[in-house]
Amino acid sequence: MRRPRRSRRSPSALVPLVVALSLVVGALWLRDQVVGESTDRSIAGIPVAPLGDLATGPLGSPVTGAGARASWPPVPADASNHPLGAPSAPRSRSLAYAFMDTLSGPGSEPVRWDPCRPIHVVVNSASAPPGAAKLLSTGLGEVSRVTGLRFVLDGATDEPPASQRPPTDPGRYGDRWSPVLVAWTDPTRVPELAGSVAGLAGPAGAPYTSERDKHWVSGTVYLDGPSFTQILNRPGDGWWQGQAIVLHELAHLAGLTHIDDTSQLMAPRNSRQLTFADGDLEGLRRLGGGPCFT
Repeated sequence: MRRPRRSRRSPSALVPLVVALSLVVGALWLRDQVVGESTDRSIAGIPVAPLGDLATGPLGSPVTGAGARASWPPVPADASNHPLGAPSAPRSRSLAYAFMDTLSGPGSEPVRWDPCRPIHVVVNSASAPPGAAKLLSTGLGEVSRVTGLRFVLDGATDEPPASQRPPTDPGRYGDRWSPVLVAWTDPTRVPELAGSVAGLAGPAGAPYTSERDKHWVSGTVYLDGPSFTQILNRPGDGWWQGQAIVLHELAHLAGLTHIDDTSQLMAPRNSRQLTFADGDLEGLRRLGGGPCFT
């Protein structure tokens, strides 16, 4: 191998070159600081993470008289008398999480789903982007793994998204809690998705008489299909950004609300976070440890 030939250029001739390179490097650094984060976070103005929670249930309307439990649908055949799974997320000291609702009294225990029943899910794919089924199944699998909650995809539905959806719909779903509705839609059907919001989600609660009766039984996840199409078509990490939005919304469904900490996936705006962080995981772990209502 030949040894590289040394330049005969004098030290004084190198000074302009060094200065020019320094200016170029400095300009590139400044561009990254001023522009880099905004272009990294969005596609055509669409943020990587959505802005909205959607708490849909009548949890704030207690039932008096004979008691709320008499109004609940019968226990389904696929219910168990013990939890169907266990949270896999390890216990953390992080406090970077917040719950949709909590029980009164000491401990700030969250309102949770019944871990002894599967959470049934139906999907309206009217405005679904390519790959929507994989996004949803992967997201449900991850939330199930972290919380121990079990999800069951019941299949397709023509139920349209609505701003107020009751936890039961006997005419459509029979005598049971309504399955969670995941609707791929757009701002013409769900105006709250206008602008920079790519998704909205939240759980719905059972009627209750006492604090111990409070729990989530249904819910909605509304995803902006046209926005997702743009996000998923982004070169490089478009798929992962779309998946991050789905995870964010499914965590709302599980019972987490926004937290003002940009290191967490549950921040109102995503800061390059593509999966659950320590606070998200701790909040989801706690949401998976509720009591049975069978």
